[in-house]
Amino acid sequence: MRALDRKMWRDLWHLKGQALAIALVIASGVATFVMFLATLESLQATREDFYRHYRFAQVFAPLKRAPERLRGRVEAIPGVERVDTRVVAPVTVDIPHFPEPVTGVITSVPDRGEAPLNRLYMKSGRRVEAGRNNEVVVSEAFAAAHHLQPGDHITVVIKGRRETLDIVGTAVSPEFIHQVRPGGERDSEAEPQDLGGDPGSAQGTDENRAGQPGPGTD
Repeated sequence: MRALDRKMWRDLWHLKGQALAIALVIASGVATFVMFLATLESLQATREDFYRHYRFAQVFAPLKRAPERLRGRVEAIPGVERVDTRVVAPVTVDIPHFPEPVTGVITSVPDRGEAPLNRLYMKSGRRVEAGRNNEVVVSEAFAAAHHLQPGDHITVVIKGRRETLDIVGTAVSPEFIHQVRPGGERDSEAEPQDLGGDPGSAQGTDENRAGQPGPGTD
């Protein structure tokens, strides 16, 4: 062993405390990075599994007064596996003790069974029953922000018509993971009066209840 090598090991021994601390810091950094990658991979897999299980649509095509027979033409497009047509409309929600009305979006649901795309993950209560046009399922985030629960009522204005809807359940939709104002950006302060998104999925498909039927395709 050369003299310089012996000197290096002798100096390292004298600085063994500092060297150990540096090694531990490096090991902690590597472990944190590995844990971050594992967590990120797990979150991405969970997201993909949620989207796949609840059939999150890959394409949205908003239309106005589109005939239902258009659905067959969309289904015939090569590469389209599944099509769902629905009615979507902006609404104004009247929340008691709020200085300003809350804006949101109301979405129709099928008369029977679950929607083929963008299915709801029910968190509480039940789904809308067939023929009950005054029932609504609200998003879990919206319900929590405004202290709503199944059995409560909300008043909304749909295309100039004021209606009272009965909340029968709360749910999470793959389409409305982040609550945003219709056509706007997500509110970083997350104040309850600024929460938009999906205040409910109500039964009903006539033009008086909505304005933009749009097929979602998978």
